[in-house]
Amino acid sequence: MEQKYTEVNSSFIDKWIEEGWEWGQPITHEIFEKAKNNEWFVLLTPTKPVPKDWFCYMKGAKVLGLASGGGQQMPIFTALGAKCTVLDYSESQLKSERMVAEREGYEIETVRADMTKPLPFEDESFDLIFHPVSNCYVEDVLPIWKECFRVLKKGGILLSGVDNGFNYLFDENETKVVQKLPFNPLKDKELYEASVKNDWGIQFSHTIEEQIGGQLKAGFMLTDIYQDTNGAGRLHEFNVPTFYATRVVKPSNSK
Repeated sequence: MEQKYTEVNSSFIDKWIEEGWEWGQPITHEIFEKAKNNEWFVLLTPTKPVPKDWFCYMKGAKVLGLASGGGQQMPIFTALGAKCTVLDYSESQLKSERMVAEREGYEIETVRADMTKPLPFEDESFDLIFHPVSNCYVEDVLPIWKECFRVLKKGGILLSGVDNGFNYLFDENETKVVQKLPFNPLKDKELYEASVKNDWGIQFSHTIEEQIGGQLKAGFMLTDIYQDTNGAGRLHEFNVPTFYATRVVKPSNSK
């Protein structure tokens, strides 16, 4: 039986972390200490800090880091007084979470699970879900939004970083449009082979209908949004937006 693409991606991410991947480097003790003094920021997308007024009251809040391992955001939220759970499919990302927790003397629940499957949590378990750019490694995002809605308490907040597909159009130098959208290696054998050979992982472009429309279909109410660039490269130099960050809320009167 062929290995499921999410398992392939988990292996890729473990490998990237060994090679020094930016999104797999845990925060330092100094950054943790600063967060305890309310000097902090976190990212959903490559460059823009998430506005602090997007968050709930963090002291005592139950927070789920969805595909948010790596010891970058959960330690900050813990320093602010939140009770954190992190779900990731990369064992290396979860290992970093446990390392920071042990170093700083706090507890965190780490769950290795595939977010394309039902989340292993009870209904209305969390006050806040933090979901940085990661569903580009998933073919169908609507089930994820539905599960987020289910496990959030009424009035709960989902903060997400999502792609708009533009990155998948271009060659590696970002000078030529070489690929049509949607970008889906599961429906194109040559693209799948190129994705593995070039160390891209199995990635997928998504539309605004899938990303923001999907959150609305799941029952969320959109309260704020901003766009961001890659942080480096030609598209970034031209200030081309390639990501959105969204803040959506589960209505207090939802069933």
